[in-house]
Amino acid sequence: MNELKLNYVIEGEGETLLFIHGLSDNLLYWEVLASFLKKDYRILRVDLRGHGESPLGSDEITVDVYSHDLKSLLDELDIAKVNLIGFSLGGSVALDFAIKYPDMVSSLVLMSTCSRCDDHVNQVFSEFKRHLSRGFGDFYDYMIPKVLYPDVIENNREELQAIKEFASINANVEAYIKAADAGLAFDVDDALSEIKAPTLVLAGRHDEIFPLYCAERLHEKIENSQLVVLDGLKHNLLVGKNNAKIVDILKKFYKKIS
Repeated sequence: MNELKLNYVIEGEGETLLFIHGLSDNLLYWEVLASFLKKDYRILRVDLRGHGESPLGSDEITVDVYSHDLKSLLDELDIAKVNLIGFSLGGSVALDFAIKYPDMVSSLVLMSTCSRCDDHVNQVFSEFKRHLSRGFGDFYDYMIPKVLYPDVIENNREELQAIKEFASINANVEAYIKAADAGLAFDVDDALSEIKAPTLVLAGRHDEIFPLYCAERLHEKIENSQLVVLDGLKHNLLVGKNNAKIVDILKKFYKKIS
């Protein structure tokens, strides 16, 4: 596996929270949460391979490759232990990392994610690839109604259009298709019982990407876990006032396990 330099931002002091974004996102996804939490924690946000300002490299992309990249970055920064926070595909990376490098994980927060590619998830990632093959704009237009409620879309049309235009400038469609392939091949379901770190599973009740049963399965199979289901949300949990709510949930979780 070829080593490459991930783009990252590190700020604040205290225990390290490592944020891992989802497919087609980048470290900016965590901007609001980071602004709330950097007063009490050291925040490390990264761009996965081929996302944001991180290069794609020449390796075949798998979730294991993403995990290896994070391990290399933590070694480079001389960080021995982290609290992982992963969203969507980033949650899969967090799961894989926690299973492969358990001694490096203090806790795990899994947002809108799953442990394996079942028939539904297979269809989801296949649709991602189909729309990505038509260009990032087509993929974005397909995704937005899947992750946000109609009223949120209607009330934020200008902002969403601006995000689309900004994201389109540097979108690496090849990397996103390879990320979807990584999702299609992902399965750590049988290893979930190996995870001993305190785990918080967050899910939107009406998630269409990874339905609620995915979160319930994580909670069922990870012994030291708790599940919080958020009403009125689909896949994207960081919407408006919910950011402050999730910050509060995270702070209570970290206080409980400290």
